[in-house]
Amino acid sequence: MRPGRLIRVARELAAVLGEGSALAGGLAVAAWGEIRATRDVDFVTALPLHDVERRLRENGIAYVARRGDVLTGDLPWVVEGDLGGVRFQVFAPRGGRPFTTVSVTPAGADTESVPVVSLEDLLRLKLEAGGPKDLWDVARLLRQHPEQLSRTRACAASLGIDDELARWLERE
Repeated sequence: MRPGRLIRVARELAAVLGEGSALAGGLAVAAWGEIRATRDVDFVTALPLHDVERRLRENGIAYVARRGDVLTGDLPWVVEGDLGGVRFQVFAPRGGRPFTTVSVTPAGADTESVPVVSLEDLLRLKLEAGGPKDLWDVARLLRQHPEQLSRTRACAASLGIDDELARWLERE
């Protein structure tokens, strides 16, 4: 998928969701310097689910919402949809943890910026997700941002995945 199309969808979703929402998936990884292929747009938000649903509905964006099992460590909820042929997800952080954002102007784009989750919070979100692609993203980002290594390893240890992260770091 062409990056311009993903960026357009990211900007549109950022406008619909408003303040308190930020890119948090493959596009966020790319914004922090590790370009990788992605086919969707992921946003983390501090908004409650009913506000996300209302904003999407008011803008004519079809979606499906599902609640997670927070007792098993799942996300509280996820909203999934398709916007202009691009899949998207909007989710609340585990435990309602706060996150910080930065504004990034995508390479090759005009001056319009997109809110992106901070590097520290992106690394934490990826560790919490814990899938192979997520840990690969963490290892690749740490190669470019070694100043985050100590904090990220401590976070991985608190989640019980420090050995798994160490294996991914060895590969990089």
